[in-house]
Amino acid sequence: MSVPDVPLGILAVDSFTSGVGLVVESANGLVRLQHPNGFSWQAYATNLRPPEQAEKHRYAAAERTYGPLPSPACQGD
Repeated sequence: MSVPDVPLGILAVDSFTSGVGLVVESANGLVRLQHPNGFSWQAYATNLRPPEQAEKHRYAAAERTYGPLPSPACQGD
């Protein structure tokens, strides 16, 4: 069974770790999520879910503290 790649730049929750992050890489059913504090981790695409309102607020607060992440599409330029 093939898992489609997850679009870059979406905010997602890794249901295994409960971590909220921006998808910065996606290939072969694995994604790399990045948090504004600099922490990044890999997760299975099948473990991702959309963030709830409180999780969006927590992520936005982290962006205000640490600064927003650069857009994944611009990182290779």
